[in-house]
Amino acid sequence: MTKHEWHDRTESGEPIFYRANHHAGRWVFYSTLKSDPAWNQHEMLPLQVMESFREVLWNKHQRRRLPLKHLEQIDKMIETLKESEGEAS
Repeated sequence: MTKHEWHDRTESGEPIFYRANHHAGRWVFYSTLKSDPAWNQHEMLPLQVMESFREVLWNKHQRRRLPLKHLEQIDKMIETLKESEGEAS
């Protein structure tokens, strides 16, 4: 199992933390606000967050700390999100 963590800020400026676990070929995503200690599980994160996650993975791949297949899985998820947003427009 591999774990990846990164952070960002909400629109109001509050820090938000993300976590992604990869186990048995499946990704599970979590998020929490700094003010809320409980982690919330998500099936998929918003497109903008997934793109920042891809950047985190790419940096790890460049340092040879992540296999390319994980990056390819996230790329497929991002493409699916883009297609679903295109259909909604």
